[in-house]
Amino acid sequence: MLKLMRSPLKYVQGQGALSAVYEETKNLGTSFLFICSNSGYKNCHEKIEKSFEGKEAELKFEIFGGISSIGEVERMQKIVRENKIDCVVAVGGGSAIDTAKATAHYEKLPVVIIPTVVATDAPCTGLSVIYNNDGSFSHYIFYPKNPDAVIVDSDIIAHAPVKFLVAGMGDALGTYFEARACEKAKAPSLENGGELQNPPWLFANFVMRLF
Repeated sequence: MLKLMRSPLKYVQGQGALSAVYEETKNLGTSFLFICSNSGYKNCHEKIEKSFEGKEAELKFEIFGGISSIGEVERMQKIVRENKIDCVVAVGGGSAIDTAKATAHYEKLPVVIIPTVVATDAPCTGLSVIYNNDGSFSHYIFYPKNPDAVIVDSDIIAHAPVKFLVAGMGDALGTYFEARACEKAKAPSLENGGELQNPPWLFANFVMRLF
């Protein structure tokens, strides 16, 4: 059986990476919608704005409703259309990321991920978990590609609550055993081919090497 791996088109990680947001995304458009968690906006928006200082680009920051729901995705789609957005950017944790990925997918736009915690593998994967507006589970969305760019500022990650780092380590370790079982069973990946969609070491390495 063939082995298959998918990953983001570009992955940037390091101390002060937010200062490079413009340089790493300038080929994706000139108008950006940043879909932020409350803490993501608080901790990142000034650094992001500074990276675009003096550049010909329009930035719109929007704090999302806290859950990647059908209604929230539709609200973000409306903002994209009204503001003629070229690129959608997630700034936050898993729910903000899933909302941004869904918005970009439906609007046929590139998506950039700026994670503020390492609790899940949402930043690098080509899927979203979508909920109904009442918070109950609705469905998964499987995308034809992974995010166009993932930008990880280790300063932001290092100052996030410790519980998110611990959760990320647990998620990475759990993925290892899940993937090993799939490999032994020769189970198809979520791509319906090969053996794995995202190798377990990809995110495990991402978490463990932050410090």
